[in-house]
Amino acid sequence: MRDCSMNERLRLALFLVTLLTWSHSDATPRWVEHASLPGPDTTGVGQSRFDQLFLLDQNHYRIPYPFSRLTGFLDSRIENVDYSGVRQVFVPSGRSLQRDAPAPDYFSFPRMVIALEGEPVTTDGEAGLVLEYRLFIAHQPKTETLEVISYNDSAGRFEFQIVENYAANKTPRVQAANRAMCLSCHQNAAPIFPSRPWSETSFNVRIANKLIAALPQQYNSLIGIVTNDAGVIDVLAARANYLAAAQLIWRQGCASRLCRASMLRAVLQYRLSGEANFDSSDKRYRHDYYGELTRNWKTRWPMGLALANSRIIDRDPFTAEAISFEQGALFPRPAHATWHAPDAVLASGIIYRLGGFFTRADIKRIDRHLIALGSTRRILIRQHEASCKLVTGDTSSHVLVCGDKTTATGLQADFEIEMQQGEAGSIRIMQLRVPRDSNLLQPDIVRLSRFRGGLEIEPGNSANGLSLRLANGDRIKSLLLRWDDSLASGEVSLSMEIAAEFRLIDQALTEIVENNQRGIGDSLADRVFRRRAVMRELMQTLGMQPLQWFEAVRSSSVATQPAPPELSGELALLVPYCAHCHAGDTVNPPGFLAGDQPRARIVQCAPRILARLKAGQADSSFTGSPMPPPASLEISGTTSADWPHSDHYHALVASVEKLVAATSSDGAFRRLPACLSAIDE
Repeated sequence: MRDCSMNERLRLALFLVTLLTWSHSDATPRWVEHASLPGPDTTGVGQSRFDQLFLLDQNHYRIPYPFSRLTGFLDSRIENVDYSGVRQVFVPSGRSLQRDAPAPDYFSFPRMVIALEGEPVTTDGEAGLVLEYRLFIAHQPKTETLEVISYNDSAGRFEFQIVENYAANKTPRVQAANRAMCLSCHQNAAPIFPSRPWSETSFNVRIANKLIAALPQQYNSLIGIVTNDAGVIDVLAARANYLAAAQLIWRQGCASRLCRASMLRAVLQYRLSGEANFDSSDKRYRHDYYGELTRNWKTRWPMGLALANSRIIDRDPFTAEAISFEQGALFPRPAHATWHAPDAVLASGIIYRLGGFFTRADIKRIDRHLIALGSTRRILIRQHEASCKLVTGDTSSHVLVCGDKTTATGLQADFEIEMQQGEAGSIRIMQLRVPRDSNLLQPDIVRLSRFRGGLEIEPGNSANGLSLRLANGDRIKSLLLRWDDSLASGEVSLSMEIAAEFRLIDQALTEIVENNQRGIGDSLADRVFRRRAVMRELMQTLGMQPLQWFEAVRSSSVATQPAPPELSGELALLVPYCAHCHAGDTVNPPGFLAGDQPRARIVQCAPRILARLKAGQADSSFTGSPMPPPASLEISGTTSADWPHSDHYHALVASVEKLVAATSSDGAFRRLPACLSAIDE
């Protein structure tokens, strides 16, 4: 064995260090998602977002074509006014399984990746589908395929699907992708994206210029090619990465219905406050949620939780022709974060993540209903008062400062009032602080009423159409400014009314817990967090009008992963270690284990198989990804560290070497024939 060069030793060291984070033994943190535990290709539960949008009946889809029509349809389902809700970026020379399909005309057939951002379009009676960071699609025009990653609410996971025959005058064929193969790269079981500056995307000016040169009929400038969408997709993929963590803590961090109800209570407070805050000081939050989470954490995850990484290392295709193992998506990535204990920040973060399951329309409906319901019931109205003084003023405007700024216990507010002919005209609330609430508010004014000697203000949040609510969910009903002679006299008082409406939510949650315990409803059961189940039971308990929800009455796409072949002799070892990815009748990855008699395929691919098998050895000069990838090895019951020293490895290498010896290859990987290139399909 020759000595390793410095670069090879560094490469091996990096690989071994990364493998330490890849392991999930009892002595290491428990991974939220892990490539070695991919789960079935299909669950038989619920539907993916893609199927909900395009599946007509059993395995019959209606998908708009061309791709511009598909993106236009998706954009029509998103409530964005100033910009498109479909974020898109070109990746002509990337690292997907489709990367070599357009060769050598990469820029004539650029792969496009899209993600969705924004609130769903809804009506008064329709619930709408949450699409934001729930649906990601890649289109490769050369192969007429779509690669789809979309969320399944009922299963609480992202589904991986492949659409073939996506072309004019063809019937698209949709099938569940080989999930084990997908998770070799998508180790977080969710979308992945390169780190900034996203050099292999059209955000790179050099790539954009080549697209313009290759497609002059579509583009004549950088406008429309170089956009900020790469950064937005990066953020959307990162947000999607947290969904699994939120689901895990909802189910296992909270093992009781009472704990989940307390989580939901905080989530509703957070969303009703306009995502400003929630009451983390309440005993239900501290005891029922945070306390139980802490106890369960010590039992279930004593070494902590590791959140898988959605970002792969950036790669500039102009600086390196070949993709090294470290640059490849198969390289085992260290955790994005490791949570060793559920501190206050983590507990709050999960509340924020669960808040993203609801739509703005959901929260507006609840907000309006609480106001209407509170007006018919004897809701407690709390009052706070403060005196105000004129700090600055002239004939056209005044600034009022109300309350004692030296203490945090009283009502405080600052107003700017524009004067018109000596009377108060327009008014702006510069800041507002309510006793026993940590938020410094800057609300809008929804309604302004003038009367002799004063103003009555109804505050709100114009950006999301909500009323103004505190961290505990109660609503600031009104602000009243009064003066005796004139505003300019400086003798002004402020009074505030707060409607304690959130107790209606508390009563509803108590009833839902009791109903679930009796077998009525399952929104708080030991299942994934489901917006539909939660909203249905909450709205019914509050006496709200029911919504029309999408009903999944049709079958979703089925898995078509073929059974691995039966091989004799030492070549049979290819099946347990390689069939995860290579048993399908595909070109990339090459399906050398496909069919009843795969030996001819194996013989042709043998030189490349051997090079990949030896790539993980310390003395290998091969810079590409070793095979099998770490995820496949762990599925097979071993690790990348143990594999090169195992009897199975040596036996498999020896058997493939015998096949290679019978060929005329010179052994240089780049000069080897493409695997399966000469096999009759």
